[in-house]
Amino acid sequence: MIVVSKENNDTVIHITPNRSATWKQTKFLMLAFALFISSIATAWAVAGAWVILPFAGAEVFALICVMYITSRATYRWEDITIAAAAIEITTSQGNRWVLNKTASYLYFIEDTRFGRLPRVILKDDVCECEVGSFLNESDKDQLSSHLTSAGLLRCSNKWW
Repeated sequence: MIVVSKENNDTVIHITPNRSATWKQTKFLMLAFALFISSIATAWAVAGAWVILPFAGAEVFALICVMYITSRATYRWEDITIAAAAIEITTSQGNRWVLNKTASYLYFIEDTRFGRLPRVILKDDVCECEVGSFLNESDKDQLSSHLTSAGLLRCSNKWW
């Protein structure tokens, strides 16, 4: 999801992934899966196949770990602040890049050979930074248009 705002003549673009479930909904789903798998494992244990219990526990643990990691990844965010002289990129992981706006441009890489999503990269003379790596294709196009309307030159690997 992309939110654009203006603050003191600066353009601020806030980028977050599209969440399909909240943390509360994810916890409920994890509990439902755990209860369902535990009930099946208990039924097999009562029938005499008690050896299934550790494997059911490992399955529940692995499923909960995957769901937690996936849910946690949906709470990432990136802020792009475009001022008159600089572009500041801040992420939820604590990373921060400052690019010189006059030397910066937007590089939009489209590679559809293997079903890959496009990449949005901000570059200047010193560094480059990919932004919105967690966005879907339409959101990346929208991000590219917002960055272009904020004054960045857009370059692409496909000029045709």
